[in-house]
Amino acid sequence: MAAKGLGMPTNGPVGVKYGKPEGAKTIDPKRLREAMPSRPVEPNAHPLLAIPEIEYRETWVEKLKDLKVYGPTVAVVEKGNRLLADVSVEWGRKAEESWTFRRFCLPKAEKLAGKTLVLASTGGDTYFHWMTDVLPRLRLIREAGFEAAAFHHVLVNGTDKPFQKETLEMLGLPLSLCRTFPRNETVYLCEEAVVPSLPGISGVVPPETIRFLRELFVRPGSPDEKRLFLGRGRVGHRELIQEREIRRTLERRGFESVECSDLSVRQQAERFASASVVVVAHGAAASNLAFCRPGTRVLELFGPEYVNPCYRDLCVAADLCHAAVIGNGEDWRLNLDHNRPSAPITASANLVEKIINDWGL
Repeated sequence: MAAKGLGMPTNGPVGVKYGKPEGAKTIDPKRLREAMPSRPVEPNAHPLLAIPEIEYRETWVEKLKDLKVYGPTVAVVEKGNRLLADVSVEWGRKAEESWTFRRFCLPKAEKLAGKTLVLASTGGDTYFHWMTDVLPRLRLIREAGFEAAAFHHVLVNGTDKPFQKETLEMLGLPLSLCRTFPRNETVYLCEEAVVPSLPGISGVVPPETIRFLRELFVRPGSPDEKRLFLGRGRVGHRELIQEREIRRTLERRGFESVECSDLSVRQQAERFASASVVVVAHGAAASNLAFCRPGTRVLELFGPEYVNPCYRDLCVAADLCHAAVIGNGEDWRLNLDHNRPSAPITASANLVEKIINDWGL
C-alpha cells in the first residue's frame, strides 16, 4: 500500500472489509451467553474473571475467486483487494494496521489451481489456537455443505508438530493436500477458495467449538473421577514458581500430575474427560479443558502481571466451574493488560490448599 502513494502498482490490499462478505452463508447467528463470575478467586476478585455476559460473533462460509492468503501472520484479501478483517488477525493491531499494509514490497504469490480450503489462522502453530481457531472451521464448512476431501489444497499453519499431524490424520486430511507457510512471508493466490470465518473472536471459545472437539476426540465411556494437576513442567517461560510445593500438596490429596507434551491429543482428551477436578497453571495445556465433562471443577493458577481470561471463557462455554488463584497474596495487583505473557506464575501453594480444603477434597 505504501507503493501506491508513490504512484507505483501494489499487489497488497487497499481497503478493509468488516463482517461477512456479500453472499456468505451464515452458520451461527450472533449470540450472547450468561457467565457466572469465577469463584472462589484468591486472594482478590479480578474483573476479567467476572464478566457477566459473553458475546459470540456471527459465523459464515463464503466461496471466493482469486483470493490471496498471506502468512504466517494470516491476512486474507479478496479479489477487490480488500482485507477481510474477520479472518485476518494480527495480535495487538487493528485490521487497518495489518502487516500487508505496512510492507513496501510483498512476496510474489504462488498460484493454487482448483479449489482451496482456508483453515489457517494467526497463532495456529500453537496448540490452543490450532484446537480452537483452526480445526473448528471444519465444522463450519460441513454445515455449509462442503467436504474437506473435495478440495485440491488445504491451507493450514503447519504440519510438522505432532498435534497437527495427529489431528489432520483423524480428520481425513492427507498431508499431501496441505499447504503451509514455510517462509517468513508467503502468499498464495487461490483460483477458487472456500473461506470459513473463525469460530468466534480469537481467544473466545464458543459452545459449538466445545461440542465439535468433544465429539471428535472423546470416546463414550464411564468417567473415572480423576484429579489432575498440570504445572508448567518443561516449558521455558511463564514459570510456576511454587510448582514443586503445589505438586506435593496436591499429590497428598490424590491428584495425578500430567505432562501433556508426553501424550497424544487423543490421550489428553481421554485424561481430561475422566477428570472431576483439574488444577492447571495458565498455559496451552488448559486448552484440554474443552474435553472435560460439564460440572468439572477447574482451579487456574496465575501471576498478577498476566491474567488472561481465555480459559475462564472456555469454561463458561463448556459448563465447567472455574476458580482461580492470582499470585501469592503479597504480590497481588490489578493488571488489566495482556502485555506480559511471559511473567512468572506466582500462585502460592497455601492459597491452592485453601481452595482445595474449601472444596472438601
